[in-house]
Amino acid sequence: MKNQVLTFLTLLIFTAVTFSACDFKEIKSTATTGEMKLAVDENQEPLIKAEVSEFERLNKEAKINLIFAPTNKAIADLINGEVQNIVSSRTFNAEEKQILEKNKTAYKEYPFAIDGIGFIVNPSNPIVRVTSDDLKKILTGETKLWSGIVSQDEEQNKKLKSLAGTANDKIVPFIQRKNSSTYDYVRDSVLKGADYGANSTVCSTTVQILGFVRDVKGAIGIVSMSWLSKGIQEEIDSTVRPLRVSKIWDTGRQSNFSEFHQGLLANGDYPYRRTVYFISTDQDIKLSTGFTTFLVRTDGQKVVLKNGLVPVSQPVRTIQLN
Repeated sequence: MKNQVLTFLTLLIFTAVTFSACDFKEIKSTATTGEMKLAVDENQEPLIKAEVSEFERLNKEAKINLIFAPTNKAIADLINGEVQNIVSSRTFNAEEKQILEKNKTAYKEYPFAIDGIGFIVNPSNPIVRVTSDDLKKILTGETKLWSGIVSQDEEQNKKLKSLAGTANDKIVPFIQRKNSSTYDYVRDSVLKGADYGANSTVCSTTVQILGFVRDVKGAIGIVSMSWLSKGIQEEIDSTVRPLRVSKIWDTGRQSNFSEFHQGLLANGDYPYRRTVYFISTDQDIKLSTGFTTFLVRTDGQKVVLKNGLVPVSQPVRTIQLN
């Protein structure tokens, strides 16, 4: 009788293990094969292209079709059920959450990277450092000339004064369109809710902003770190130059001037940063499950690191900059 019981228990354990293994194989297959549509915030296009390329390299039977759109459009498409998966540089606002609740739409948010907002100029421009107050005055149109910016850096002041009376002295801002999360972020965080100046040129893509800043010597543009990275950690596009920024708080306290750098985004020294999310309304195990797992684990986080952004679960080396 004892032998029969042992035999039964052995068979029971073997059956449980067998079914578990089969279930795992089926789940893994479902999560790493097939086709999926993904709407991507245009601000994160370079990063997500790199992520998808690596995911598809590791999973040969997976195909992710990317649709690049302004942030608000991608979120609207998710709410309206046109897509089930998006990458966004922000979470839902109160109005969007209300619609989702009304429609009884369940969703999950997965933070997987920290991005930064940089303010770039033409490399020939002598300006190197600006305060948050300077940026507000520039982008609202209050300050219209580079020579009108006065800082604690006497060498910079001298060089900017030399622009007075020249065509390059005119400040020409290039900004993102209204339905971009970057437009909203800068308006809320830098302009303190004020409107952009009438002298600002609205661009439909970051590619346009980069092109204008490369060509116009008096230009200033707004871009995310994802677009400046060259896909090699700590190396960024040298055809434009990000400004060092010092934030002046409402209390009057002023932070140190911080370079637009991955390590300084990671430790919080650079003031303008935001989280990047994968958001899904898929409820079953699908390709989106596998891609989400990839993004938040080692392989996907390595891609984030390599592309100049800050991983949410991997250490970043911080260096001392002069």
